[in-house]
Amino acid sequence: MRRLVLRRELSLRKPFLRSYLWTGRDECVVALPLTYMNRSGSVMPSLMRAARAGTGDLVVVCDNMDLPPGTVRLKRRGTSRSHNGLASVMDALGSGEFIRIYIGIGRPADASRVVEHVLSIPPDSERALYETAFEVAADAASALLDHDLDTVMNMLTERQ
Repeated sequence: MRRLVLRRELSLRKPFLRSYLWTGRDECVVALPLTYMNRSGSVMPSLMRAARAGTGDLVVVCDNMDLPPGTVRLKRRGTSRSHNGLASVMDALGSGEFIRIYIGIGRPADASRVVEHVLSIPPDSERALYETAFEVAADAASALLDHDLDTVMNMLTERQ
């Protein structure tokens, strides 16, 4: 969500003894865990206290192998669907009642290469798709500050 940070002219900083970068002004707090993705939930209790936010205020941006590369989707709540980062956040919060912005990365043809696929640099042929998806995701996150989720979901559907 670095694009959102740049658009709102915010700067990320690391609080003393914390495992995340964050910035916030007014109604918008943006955070980037510095942990392994599978342990990103470990920063949530401290972060949520510092932001004075509840799970209903949270928007998590993450990848999704079940969506084609570059596709962006919003979801109101749900399960982790075997996404270890989401599972970690849900375990830490005790809830899946938060908004998710998914960026599709596609699924590899060879199921044994999932880890390599998730951690690899996308091929040049897909780079433009991801650049567009990052812009769309930043637009969606920004729109959530001014509009309700259903309105933003409709805006996203019309755009893609």
